[in-house]
Amino acid sequence: FCCTNGLEVPANSGARIWMHNNFLVERSGKMSKSAGEFLRLQLLIDKGYHPLAYRLLCLQAHYRSELEFSWEGLGAALTRLKRLVMGVERLRAASASEPPGEADMSMYQIDEAISDDLNTPRVLVIAESIASMKEFASDRLQALHVIDEILGLNLETLTRADLRIRPKDALITEAQIENALARRQSARAQKDFATSDALRQQLAEAGVEVMDGDPLGWDWKLTT
Repeated sequence: FCCTNGLEVPANSGARIWMHNNFLVERSGKMSKSAGEFLRLQLLIDKGYHPLAYRLLCLQAHYRSELEFSWEGLGAALTRLKRLVMGVERLRAASASEPPGEADMSMYQIDEAISDDLNTPRVLVIAESIASMKEFASDRLQALHVIDEILGLNLETLTRADLRIRPKDALITEAQIENALARRQSARAQKDFATSDALRQQLAEAGVEVMDGDPLGWDWKLTT
């Protein structure tokens, strides 16, 4: 943490080594306060991105490497976070009716990646691999718990509602979206596809993308 430079750090600060990531850059160059290009979390929230999506974006790069920021990259990180959260949900549901299995190699792989100069990109790949598996759900959950303790992504507590942050300039409320989706679902059940398409178009005009058949199970997302 740069803010500790020149300061006396107490012995009980909780850290033995003070460090920070390499520079955050965007295509025009390194971000800086003086250039007026410094990103704040509130800006990300105002645009509908959960702060932990930005955290995951940072963890995708090794701390010694420069990290390039882009809104496309942040969107991809949010999708990756959603996949992990959904994986935890699936494993939690499966573990409720499954006895503990034999320990696998997950814990060894996690330890090996962290010992490899804090290789967080590799840890994320391991987390995704674990979250995509179905057998030995209880053991997988324990491994993901260990990863979450290290990365701090709140995978065990995040919900869909948490990840659906309404952009500051959104034209519609979540209650209105859910109401329109319920009416659309009813129309589809009655094979009234004209009404279904009309409601989908109305939602699109209000900045809502309806996600039929989304592999992550997301029904909709805000696009404005």
